[in-house]
Amino acid sequence: MCRIWENKQGTDISVEQLRTGLSNELFSEVEGIGFNGGEPTLRKDLYEIVEVALKKLPKLQHVSLITNGFKYKQVIEQIDRVGRLVKANNKYFDVMVSLDGFGDMHDKVRGRSGNFENAKKVLSFLAGFDAVDNVRIGCTVIRENVFHLADLLEYCISQNLYIKYRQGVPHQRLYTENLLDPYALTFEEKYEFVEFLEGLIEHYEPSPLQRLFYRSLIDQILYNKPRLAGCDWQHRGATITAKGELAYCAVKSNALMKNIAEGSPIQAYFGNQTHLQEIINKECANCHHDYVGIPAPSQYRRLMFSQIDEKLRVKATLRKIPGFSQLNRLRHKHYYRKLLNYFIEQPECINQANKTVKQVLICGWYGTETLGDKGIIGGVIHTLRQHLGNDVQFTIVALYPYISEMTRGQMPELHGARIVPPEDGVGLANHMDYVVFGGGPLMAIDSLAPMQAIFERAKSGKACTIVAGCGVGPLGETWHNHSISRILQLSDIRVYRDARSRDYAEQIGTDTTLDAVAEDPAFTWLATVSDQLPKQQKRTEKQILLLGLRDFPYREYARHIPEKAALAIKNNYEQVVIDGLTKLVAQRPDLVIRPLPMCTNHFGSDDRWFYRRLFRNQHQLADALDYSLLGPELPPIDYCKEFRNADALLAMRFHSLVFGLGLGINAVGLDYTLGKGKVRSLAERFGAPLLAMTDLDVDTFTTAIEKALDAPLAQSITKENLLFEPQLLAKLQEFNA
Repeated sequence: MCRIWENKQGTDISVEQLRTGLSNELFSEVEGIGFNGGEPTLRKDLYEIVEVALKKLPKLQHVSLITNGFKYKQVIEQIDRVGRLVKANNKYFDVMVSLDGFGDMHDKVRGRSGNFENAKKVLSFLAGFDAVDNVRIGCTVIRENVFHLADLLEYCISQNLYIKYRQGVPHQRLYTENLLDPYALTFEEKYEFVEFLEGLIEHYEPSPLQRLFYRSLIDQILYNKPRLAGCDWQHRGATITAKGELAYCAVKSNALMKNIAEGSPIQAYFGNQTHLQEIINKECANCHHDYVGIPAPSQYRRLMFSQIDEKLRVKATLRKIPGFSQLNRLRHKHYYRKLLNYFIEQPECINQANKTVKQVLICGWYGTETLGDKGIIGGVIHTLRQHLGNDVQFTIVALYPYISEMTRGQMPELHGARIVPPEDGVGLANHMDYVVFGGGPLMAIDSLAPMQAIFERAKSGKACTIVAGCGVGPLGETWHNHSISRILQLSDIRVYRDARSRDYAEQIGTDTTLDAVAEDPAFTWLATVSDQLPKQQKRTEKQILLLGLRDFPYREYARHIPEKAALAIKNNYEQVVIDGLTKLVAQRPDLVIRPLPMCTNHFGSDDRWFYRRLFRNQHQLADALDYSLLGPELPPIDYCKEFRNADALLAMRFHSLVFGLGLGINAVGLDYTLGKGKVRSLAERFGAPLLAMTDLDVDTFTTAIEKALDAPLAQSITKENLLFEPQLLAKLQEFNA
């Protein structure tokens, strides 16, 4: 984190030198000062240093201090003295304790055992110290701790401590400008860090400026976009180093003078504006440091409008105005038409792939994929290879390519596949031999626009167009339904994953006479990997109940009922799960409850955040809960092993039920589609018990799970024992006959 201890040359600034330096006019408007390190409490004269700042800075309002808390007795003593001094002068006192992981992880990052426990002692002191106004935690993210950030967050939430995360960066003031390896995150590490930041924005961070910083950092990490977050050090901040040097920012600034007591700080600060402008021009856009400040005017206006809306609920008031809904629908319709035209008008791309092999483009909801979507694309690719052989070049269209790049690295089936954004997918479509909407639902969302454009362009070429084992629905606005209908009409082969989807297709004008209803493609993939999984076994002790739950998406699946009623269903569902599992654990003390996230990205509502919220402060379940699957995203085959190792499954996500049934787990379904969709159809087809969300109660819930735990082993799908007819392959063969 810091190598300031390597500074062997020169001496630290003295109290008298600081007094002289801060007397300069440059510091006459300073409102806040931060004492950072290294470790500021190691200075025996810290009290005198703070005293000088309080006396010499006439506009000073708040004082902050950052400590690692390791030498906790000394830290507590110093904070006690400094805090009382600050309060005696009626200033605001803020203390940040650096924690870079929970428990042993913090000690590992810091290279000293006992560091976490010592920091806890400091935090315990601060909790009862009336001279401190605010206590915060700061976590620096580097390679060593990037997969363990959530554990620390949960600890902070449990202790009612606010935590801020910042990416470790090479830093001049801390003598780490040439230390690169700890900060050079791999692609997988960037992926996990970015998804964690997305969760902080959605579920935790209260400050608009800090949320903007996280959003800016995400774009910098993923796309190398220029920094959007503001920085006070561009226009109203200054740094004094341990030696007393004056600098602009601590990260990139040269020393403007060797010691603020020797010469004129105001002249040095304003006389080196060329250097400041050089930093702004060359460094700021790429800076990942956690400075914040007033952002660019356009971003600032957006923040202000958002805050005004939060306080005054302007948008909610506008929605109540007569005619607003109709006006909003027209606006949305116009936006969708504009979006569709944008994709349809994309220029043709030159296909540089090997033209001697078959070219297959797969589109759908990739770039936002869940574990189920990974199973789908695995099944689709397997079927196409069965039909076409191995000389195939696959191109996958991803709404957000970094998600699919992660998938490609996890699945052998995708090795060698190209991943392209939707614009390129449209541009390549008419060069393809096959264009496939690869599973998942054709549903009423704006992301249909590039999919329709891809199919329109594919039909202008020679491609065979396929809807491969897809659901249809939920349906929605007329323009969305038209796009669904158009994609179906442009398809040479249509295979639905259930009869209800075929009915919906017919409802919006598709002739389904020759269409097939078949397995979800994920079943095909599960059959291909079954021989890589452990054998099923029946346990009588230490049984494992696997959870395939999700946050209830009532806005999508309960739009037909009042919001108050939908929220009542959501709250009851969560309470029944807690109460039911508590009852089960009381009856079966050896039961292991293992939450499994089917979605590990924010686009599909990351299940890891839901599970942590659901079970937070549920102390009666703590010993039974196994959070081992809530860490970094695993390859799909590893999740399959967890399914196979389970004795029973509580499945709410559709594909958690697919995986459970396909891998032979006694599954109990939770119908979050409220009887209108895919979960019910799948459960009825396989004869799996299904619990209705609308009247869920504890007794029914626990009885169903107990039966699943006690039932004989179920039959799993294998290559030799398919529980379905491979209709997609049959349709491909029929089309090419």
